[in-house]
Amino acid sequence: MQRRSFLVQGGAALSAAAFVKADHHGEKAEKREKWPIVAFEKPFQKLSYERIGEELAKLGLDGIEATIRKGGHIEAANAEEEVPRMVADLAKNGQKALIAATHVGEANEANEKFLRILKEHGIERYRMNYFRYDLKGDMLQQLRDYKTKAAELAALNKEIGIQGLYQLHSGARLVGGMSWDLAILLEDIDPKHLGVGFDLRHFRTDSGLSWKAALQTCRKHIQSIYVKDAKWVGERSDKLKACRLDTGFVNQGIFNEVRKGQPVMPISLHMEWGKANVYKKEHAMDAVRRLAIDAETLKSWI
Repeated sequence: MQRRSFLVQGGAALSAAAFVKADHHGEKAEKREKWPIVAFEKPFQKLSYERIGEELAKLGLDGIEATIRKGGHIEAANAEEEVPRMVADLAKNGQKALIAATHVGEANEANEKFLRILKEHGIERYRMNYFRYDLKGDMLQQLRDYKTKAAELAALNKEIGIQGLYQLHSGARLVGGMSWDLAILLEDIDPKHLGVGFDLRHFRTDSGLSWKAALQTCRKHIQSIYVKDAKWVGERSDKLKACRLDTGFVNQGIFNEVRKGQPVMPISLHMEWGKANVYKKEHAMDAVRRLAIDAETLKSWI
């Protein structure tokens, strides 16, 4: 009886200790899981920044990937005047511009001035322009040339104290769609200065059944995760169609695999299954409502 009592009591003590330990680790895990989620503002960029901040706060998001480029919410030429207003208007609802989507593609005087404006107003990451292949030319030589450009831009970013993001994008002419070329482009560059905006939809579009191997080629360069979804449609399943998150080939398993072992980084949610790329102001709330559906799915994954 004494032995049985001892074993029962000892087992209870071990269970309690395990519970406390698990609870303690659970708290740590919960803190780690709170990655910032921002919304790419392109579909609803006709709304004011104050209104955007208000709506995103309702969704429990942390801010925006701001379009500061030709055709964007702010033209790059007007950044000095308009970026501080944007930051102030978003802050009224606790929102931030954690990433700026730009057309910066090389290190030059104009881009340096522009990037310093972003940094001055608290925007510490920007999505850069794409490098494009000439499919009739020497692909490897083009990649070597772009590698030099990327290194020069990374050096400028380091000097300013800002991080560039190269979005992994599908398509034959865009550098990075094959993943391995993106890894070669950035292999000698510190991701703190120039890394990858890892787009799940574009990645899955071009990597097919080899996606796990493709992921490994550029995993160490990932500095932000771009989340959206699509599916193959048509009589021969050869046409790509944007769709609601978790209804196409982007799922929680892939999302978890990309995040595995990564430090906390911004997640940018892109809603592309709407009725327009950029909604007219009077219809922009329809884009926000669609974004809300994807936001709930993404938060359930996290």
